[in-house]
Amino acid sequence: MAEEVHPEPAKNLKSCGPKGEEQNRNMVTTLTEEDQIVDTMVEAELYVKYECYPQALELLDKVINRYPRYLPAKEALAGIFRRTGQSERADEILREINLISSQMAEEGCQKDVEGGSGAAKVDERRQLVEKIDGIIKEIYDSNYLAQILKISASQLVQSLAADRCIIIRLGQDEGQPSTHEYCNNGIPSSLDGKTARLNFLLLKKVSTSLDPVAVDDAFKDPTLAGCKGILERFNIRALMACPLVYKSKLVGLILVHRCTNATGWSDQERTLFTTVAGHIVVAISNSQQVSADQTMEITDKLTGLYNRQFFEERLSAELRNAQLQNYPLCLAFLNIDHFKEISDTPAAGDKVLHKLGFLVRTNLRKGSVVARFSGEEFVVILPNTRLKMAHQIMDHIRKIVEKTITTDSGNPVTISVGVKEAGLQDKKDLDVVQKELIQRAHESLHRAKRSGREDVRSN
Repeated sequence: MAEEVHPEPAKNLKSCGPKGEEQNRNMVTTLTEEDQIVDTMVEAELYVKYECYPQALELLDKVINRYPRYLPAKEALAGIFRRTGQSERADEILREINLISSQMAEEGCQKDVEGGSGAAKVDERRQLVEKIDGIIKEIYDSNYLAQILKISASQLVQSLAADRCIIIRLGQDEGQPSTHEYCNNGIPSSLDGKTARLNFLLLKKVSTSLDPVAVDDAFKDPTLAGCKGILERFNIRALMACPLVYKSKLVGLILVHRCTNATGWSDQERTLFTTVAGHIVVAISNSQQVSADQTMEITDKLTGLYNRQFFEERLSAELRNAQLQNYPLCLAFLNIDHFKEISDTPAAGDKVLHKLGFLVRTNLRKGSVVARFSGEEFVVILPNTRLKMAHQIMDHIRKIVEKTITTDSGNPVTISVGVKEAGLQDKKDLDVVQKELIQRAHESLHRAKRSGREDVRSN
């Protein structure tokens, strides 16, 4: 079974600055100060929503000047530059984010090494989750098919130390398949029809079980003996193939080749490949829907979180990855208590919804997925997390909300939460698993409501 990673609650803002920075500035980060930062971030996001970019930039600059390593502010800044056509500045901010993330990971890794090999393994897994999350985010940031294919193929080549990536989309209604390829410099293209026999063989291998295939030494693999000439011509020393499955139907195939070195694939590389492949097929499907209906959106306009339609697509991909890699997955529903009383005016209700969305999103580790399900109800996907830990995580979120969000009259806002773990052991159809998981998590939420609210239920 894949090693379980316990998503850690976000550290308070005091820990976001460089070592010793707070002491040098004689700063004391109090809960009130954290509340002010959250309020500032929510206000900045609202300015972005209404395209008041100068005001948003002014607020974000204040936060970044005070907390140079506070990543949510930098991510919002990069988003503004991207929206306003300043791609180079956005890329510069993203490089800063990657650098800071690496520095923080190294600092955490050093602590883990001091704490023993078990902690080091957890940190190694954590870094893998963050790498996967970064790739997935970049893929979902585009609605255009050509860009999704380009980003997906290039990111897989880079992240897997591969040389060539081929994405094959099977034609519908017996139409011709379409192929996209990305190669490193100096690596010849294989899209001249000469590799069709090899690709067909690999497609046949994965089509029955819908499981990925990894070959560490292609020249010596007996199942590929009939394609030895192709392997030698394109110098394919190692390869992986993963089926693209959408709603239980095979719709394509992703291949990666190693040509310049003959090393095999590590467990982490196999995990990254299959996980990212599961999200690529969802992104491709979304782009096709956009082509058919230009009004299709994947985010909720008020909170900036994913919307219900995209959540259902994403949950399907996450469940398939969990089943393939044999790791647990939990789902949590959150509902704001007494929301009708809180939202006596639309502005008051919108402010609470936006602030709750921001708090939940920024207090979960990378790899988690947050969406607005309906009205005052939110949903969280927690991959690689068992029920007991998911309960603790969501109870931590509940306490943060109660301490941080208040109504216009100063009363604390509270939430009720229901949590359930997916039943993947029985190898049921994943559509059935998804439907049951949503239903059971909702039932847990209703139990929390009936018990007096301000509670987390997972039984």
